[in-house]
Amino acid sequence: MNEENHVAEAFVGVPTRRGIVSYRDPAIHSFLHAASSQTPIFDFADPSAITKFDRIDDAIMGGISTSVLRENTSKDYATWSGVCRTDGGGFCGFRTLPFLEPLNVTNASGLYVDCRFVSDDEPERRVWKMTVRTEAGFRGEQVYQAEFAMPRRPDDDKEYSRVCVPFKDFQLVRGPRLVPDGPAIDVSGGIYQVGFTMSKFQIAANTTELENFRDGYFDLQIQQIGMYREEKENSALDAPLVEGIINVQTESKESTLRKRPVLLKVLGPVLKFFFSEKASRRKRAMKLLKEKRGLSRIQAMVMGAKMRSKNPVQSYSQLIAILFNDAARFLFFNILKICVVYPIAFFRRSILFLSAATSGKKMEVNFQRE
Repeated sequence: MNEENHVAEAFVGVPTRRGIVSYRDPAIHSFLHAASSQTPIFDFADPSAITKFDRIDDAIMGGISTSVLRENTSKDYATWSGVCRTDGGGFCGFRTLPFLEPLNVTNASGLYVDCRFVSDDEPERRVWKMTVRTEAGFRGEQVYQAEFAMPRRPDDDKEYSRVCVPFKDFQLVRGPRLVPDGPAIDVSGGIYQVGFTMSKFQIAANTTELENFRDGYFDLQIQQIGMYREEKENSALDAPLVEGIINVQTESKESTLRKRPVLLKVLGPVLKFFFSEKASRRKRAMKLLKEKRGLSRIQAMVMGAKMRSKNPVQSYSQLIAILFNDAARFLFFNILKICVVYPIAFFRRSILFLSAATSGKKMEVNFQRE
């Protein structure tokens, strides 16, 4: 999907009981349309729904974006907001914890979300994706994604946009990349996880970024996530969608941590230290302070120390600890380069050189024989 199509989508709002049903141009595979029957899976008027979700931002790959899904105790929606940065990543997301039992969506046409984008008037300058998993386990390989268009904020602050994403639009992916000739999604066995992503990466065979991507702050209010059924597709089915809100049970964060492979449990704390999200943010902040404000490295460190605490002893103690940690990371990565990366690169080049030399001699011998 190129930027021209992405930006050119037109929306028509249709009033419904819960707000607005949004439609978009059919040229894009994932369309928005009215559903004849729907069943909520998560209703964020219930604060406990928040506990079934977890953050998944680009910090997992060294980025510095951050977002949070939080409840609004006095409202009937949850707020997903944060800051998306393109340094080292370029996406924010959240997903449910794995379902204890597969969610039966046999009679459904797809998933919907009732939402309202409130931070600005340019939702089309982001790539919005919905994710489902069709295998059990937090690390299930069968991950399917579908892009969808995010409507602009309704004129009436009491209204929401209903975004419907049909299952037929979901495609098998690995990261932001489309798996070539991947199998079509099969939800006959149920789904085990649902997620959302706001990204600069489009779903494509090769890594493809959205031109004119708008980074920075975003804010999306989410009222419901559920499944829907189109009457024209399922009018012959006798079984209706479930009445009321489905009580989906998920694993706890603690149980997902316990189920990690032993190797990951052992290496987890080490990896967390050397690939620290806080260190990535400090590096970004240092770069901004030097480029935008003209500060030296020492001046920037002193400024950071003063901002951390009003107690000089505490602030400078934290600064010394940070310097020690950064020095340890510097030594680790350089030792890794010297002992692993450089030898592998040298060995590879040596193999290529010997292969080229051998091929050249064979060609020379053959030429002399002729």
